[in-house]
Amino acid sequence: MAGHPQSERGTEQTLDCDVCVVGATLAGLWLALALALRGREVVVLDAGGPAPHAGSGLVRPGLGLGAAQLCARTDRATARRIYDLSADAAAGAVRLLDALRLNVRGTGAFTLPGPLGKSDLLEEAAARDVLGIGELPHIGRLDVAEVLGIPGWGGALYDAEPVTYAARRLPQELATAVRAAGARIFFETPVRESDLDGVRKYLRTGTHRVRADHVVFAGERNLGAFAPWLARGLMFQAFATGSFSHDAGGPMASEAVIEGGARGVRFAWEGTTLGFAAPTARLIRGEIAVACALRRHVRRFYPSLASAVVGDARGAALPVARHGLPLIGAYRPGVWYALALGIEPIANASLASELIAAAIVERDDRFRVFAPFGPQYTWGMAGRYARRLGYWAGRLADAANRRDAQREAKLEEA
Repeated sequence: MAGHPQSERGTEQTLDCDVCVVGATLAGLWLALALALRGREVVVLDAGGPAPHAGSGLVRPGLGLGAAQLCARTDRATARRIYDLSADAAAGAVRLLDALRLNVRGTGAFTLPGPLGKSDLLEEAAARDVLGIGELPHIGRLDVAEVLGIPGWGGALYDAEPVTYAARRLPQELATAVRAAGARIFFETPVRESDLDGVRKYLRTGTHRVRADHVVFAGERNLGAFAPWLARGLMFQAFATGSFSHDAGGPMASEAVIEGGARGVRFAWEGTTLGFAAPTARLIRGEIAVACALRRHVRRFYPSLASAVVGDARGAALPVARHGLPLIGAYRPGVWYALALGIEPIANASLASELIAAAIVERDDRFRVFAPFGPQYTWGMAGRYARRLGYWAGRLADAANRRDAQREAKLEEA
């Protein structure tokens, strides 16, 4: 542990609590609220300040994964149990966001085929059948073209249940609710020391000495000094996001659109504005570079936007785990982790908070379903370069597969 001058130690304020949550992320604030409502004394420490939510506002079951992706990661029974937990969490998230009076941007979601075309949709439908979670209606190519204005090779699957929120102010609303429930939040208060070995856990920030029965790590950054075992299990998926203004000659469907495959894009219409997000090999900095990347992706769907002006173009790096699931579990008695992660963090945050809060207060062991999906080493710099190479190799393969799938679709229609 790093030392501090004695004069600084003498000015520390001691805080006693049942649970200390490190990280005022969506999962951290959600967990603090769940614990406070269960009557626990909670302290939240965060190295930064409150920031608007910049990620997706989509809420649906599945942890941000399709049924086929979930089945590929584990056996049927475990996949179904995880899906059911995520469905309960998504329903809970909708209830809370409605209570916080966040605006709904749209309902429903289209799943477009990935590079393999119709085969991707057939695989997804088969996986849903294996899990027993209900069949999604298939929308034909002409209908997709009518409601979304895109070629729609292979059609799409339609799910009426997902809800997309205008979630930018969600962290601030959660923080207000957490404080109203009696928990204490300290922003701009990084953890400098930790002693997590005893029954009572100790964290020092320089201004506070926190004693807690339980410590939960919910932050996704700056973990190396006090939770290296967790930091080594995180990597960052880069995305380019922005918006296009386009009058398509009529209103487009407001549902979220999710392209299948490992490098699929996501977009949604709001009036005449198209919000668009696409994965990139690395974090792109600079508005012009991000806009160029978005135009390359959007022209596959809307060729007329290949030279359009891009609004609010920015790069983002989303924390993810190698297995693509949230990190939820116990490191040792009294030391927990609850990281929502991924491109759809809202439902994941609801899930992580409920499972860990129930484990702490009620000794509920549902969190153990995620035991096989703990932090996995991401191989540092070597892993980062390998993932970049894999991205570009995958892009080339996707383009070839997409051409073949579209050729087959045209032959079927002929």
